[in-house]
Amino acid sequence: MTYLSQRRFRGRHLVHGRAAVYHVVSRTAFAQFAFDAVEKEQFLRFLKRQAGFCGVDVFAFCVMTNHFHLLVKVPAPRPISDSELLSRYQLLYGGRNRPPTAPSPKVLAKLLKENHTEGQELRRLILARMHNLAVFMRELKQRFGIWYNHRNKNKGTLWSTRFQSTIVEESATALSTVAAYIDLNPVRANMVNDPADYRFSSYGRAIGGQRLARNGYEAIFCRKCPWKDLLPGYNLILYGKGERAKGTHDKDFGRIDPAKAAQILENGGHLPLWQALRHRIRYFSAGTALGSKAFLDELGNEWKRKYGGKRERHAHRMQLAEWGELRSYRNLRVDPVGISVSERTN
Repeated sequence: MTYLSQRRFRGRHLVHGRAAVYHVVSRTAFAQFAFDAVEKEQFLRFLKRQAGFCGVDVFAFCVMTNHFHLLVKVPAPRPISDSELLSRYQLLYGGRNRPPTAPSPKVLAKLLKENHTEGQELRRLILARMHNLAVFMRELKQRFGIWYNHRNKNKGTLWSTRFQSTIVEESATALSTVAAYIDLNPVRANMVNDPADYRFSSYGRAIGGQRLARNGYEAIFCRKCPWKDLLPGYNLILYGKGERAKGTHDKDFGRIDPAKAAQILENGGHLPLWQALRHRIRYFSAGTALGSKAFLDELGNEWKRKYGGKRERHAHRMQLAEWGELRSYRNLRVDPVGISVSERTN
C-alpha cells in the first residue's frame, strides 16, 4: 500500500491514492485578534459548503479570533456520477453570489448531459477540485477572505501563510488526542474555562446537541460507539477525572500553573495527558505525522523508497507528557510542549 507519494505541496507532505486524516492550522496576517462572532459563524458556513463540495469529512474544528484548526479526512479518489457532481456543485454555486465565470447548476446540468467538448472539460475541471486537501484549503480561505474583506472594507490578503498540516493516523487514540487539543484552544487562550462553553468549536456544538458535530466524534472513535457512549471516555482526555471542568469560578478549572508545569518538566517528570493538552504542542503542528509506531514506520519506509538517501526514518517517542503509544514522525528537541503564562496565539 502506498501511503506517501513523491509529490509535495509547498513543503507539506500529503498522502495520495488513499484516504488520509490531517490536522490543519491556518492563521491570519493580522497581529490583532480579527474575527468577531458573526465572522466565525460565517466561516463555519463556508467550511460546511466547501467540505461538502470537495468531499472532505470534518471530524473536529475550532475557529479562534486569528486562526483556525481542523481535523479532516480526505477520502480516496473514486468515480463520481454526474448526479453527485451536480449536487456538490450546488453547494457552492446554487446561491445568488455565484461568480460570473461559473455556470449556473442548470446550465452545467445541460452541458454535462450533452457531453460535448465544453461539458467534458467542465466535468474534468470540477472533479479535479474534489478529494484534494490543497484545493479544499485554498478555496475555503479564498472564499472566506473575499467575504471578510468586503464586510470590513479591507484590501489585500487576509491570511499570513499557507496552511500547516500534519498527517494523523486514523485510530481512536491518535484522532481523539488531536481532537482534544483542538477543542481546548479556547481554554488555552483563557477565553472560556470549559471547552463546552465555546460555541465556535465542534465540541461546543456537539454538547449543544448538533448532530453533525456529534457525527464527527463518532468518526474520531472509528464509529465503534454512539455519542452518548463515547463522551465519558473523551471527557477524561479533556478534563482528567470527571466529565466537566474542575474547580469553581474562584479556582483554576483544572489548569496546571505554568510555573508548576515547568518545574515538573525540569525535574524530568511527565505531565498527564489532559494537563499537557492545555499547553502548546508542537508535535501537532510540526511533527509531520502522528500515530502508532507501525503506522509511522510504514510512512518512513515509503518515504525512503520515494526520496532515497541514507537517512533512516523512525517513529519517535514524544517527550514531556504521558502520550502512551502515540509517536511523532519528527523528533522535536526544542520546546515540543510549550509552557507559558499566555498562549493566546496557539
